[in-house]
Amino acid sequence: MRTLSQNIYRSKRLSDNRWEVVLADVSHPVFQAHFEGNPLLPAFLQIDIFAMLIGKKIIKIERCKFKQPILPNDTIIYEIVKKIDMMYRVKILKNDEVTSEIKIVCEI
Repeated sequence: MRTLSQNIYRSKRLSDNRWEVVLADVSHPVFQAHFEGNPLLPAFLQIDIFAMLIGKKIIKIERCKFKQPILPNDTIIYEIVKKIDMMYRVKILKNDEVTSEIKIVCEI
């Protein structure tokens, strides 16, 4: 079964808490659907990519703030800080500017 996130990105771990993520081009089905004529990475996929990077199941999303659009072909950086046992603080950066901030609770 294909998932929406299949082949939408490739990643490289930069350090213990940083990953570089390079997005697919505008021909990817997600970008074709969201939004037609003005493609961007949907918020739910920003969160799903986080879960895939750390290999955890999300239990609860505490807070999200989406400040700037993330576009096809963008290279973004995920900075992930584990606050306590199950809580993570995630910053997504593009060109050294924060595009999204998320607080997430994951399974242990």
